[in-house]
Amino acid sequence: MKIGIGLPNHVAGVAGTVVVDCARRAEQRGFDALTTIDRLIYPSLDSITTLAVAAGATSTVDLVTNVLLAPLYPPVILAKQLATLADASGGRLVLGVGVGQRPDDYHGAGNEFDSRGKLLDDAVTIWRRVWAGEPLDGETALCPAPVTIPVLFGGKGKPTLRRVATVGDGWAGGAVRDYETQESFTDEIRARWHAAGRTGRPLMQTSVNFALGDDSLVAQGRRNLAAYYGNKPDYAALNVADMVSSPRDALDTVRAYRDLGFDRLLFHPAVASAEQVDRLADAVL
Repeated sequence: MKIGIGLPNHVAGVAGTVVVDCARRAEQRGFDALTTIDRLIYPSLDSITTLAVAAGATSTVDLVTNVLLAPLYPPVILAKQLATLADASGGRLVLGVGVGQRPDDYHGAGNEFDSRGKLLDDAVTIWRRVWAGEPLDGETALCPAPVTIPVLFGGKGKPTLRRVATVGDGWAGGAVRDYETQESFTDEIRARWHAAGRTGRPLMQTSVNFALGDDSLVAQGRRNLAAYYGNKPDYAALNVADMVSSPRDALDTVRAYRDLGFDRLLFHPAVASAEQVDRLADAVL
C-alpha cells in the first residue's frame, strides 16, 4: 500500500511558503503522494494552485486532490487547468472529486447546492472529452491531448457507487476511520465494477487526519479540525475524536488499511508545519 501525506492548505491562515517546505520535505522523506483538501469559504489555500506549486517543488511524488469540490468550478475551465497540471507535472496528477456538504461554498461560487450531483456528472463528461482532444466548440481542441488523469470519486452513497462503477477509476474514502463500513463499501464497489463489465479493478484510496507531537501540538490539531468542520458540530466532533495523535496509532492505521486491501492511504495534517512530515515519516515509513 502506498502512503501519501497532505499539504496543510486547509489549515486556516497557513502560509504558502510552509506548503512548499512540506512538499519538498515529503518527497525527500519518501512519501508516495502529496494531497490537498478543497474548500472555498474558509481562510485556506486553493487546492489546484497549491498542487501546482508543489509540482514545481518536487519531481517524483503523485499529486492528489482529496477531494476537489468539482461542481464549484466551470467544467471547461477546470478541465483545461487539470490537463495543464497533469502535463506540467509529468503525469503525476490523480483527481479525487466529490460534491461536499457545505451550502456556503456553493453560494459563494454562484452554483446551486441541490444541483451539485448533476453538475458533477455533467462535468466528468466534459473533462473526458477535453482530455481526449475533442473540440467542444468549433474544431479547436482545448489542450494538448490525450491527457490521462485517473478520477476517483468520494462519498458513501449510491451516486458514488454508480460513478465509480461506470465512469471512474476508483474510490476516495473519507478521513474518519470506520473499518467495517469501509470494507463493505469497497466490496460493493468491486461487485458493481465487474457487473458494469469493467476490466481490471478500481483503485481504493482513503485518508485520515493526524497531528503528532507533544500535548500542545495535538491539542492545536484538534482545535484546527474543530474549526474546519465547525459548520457540522457532530461531524466535527467525530473528526476530532478520530484524529491520529501518536506514532503507534499512525502505524496501526497503516496496517489496518493495508489488511483491508487499500491501494493508498493519505495522512492529512491538522497542524501546518514541515515538522509534521518528519514525525509521520518516522512513524510509518
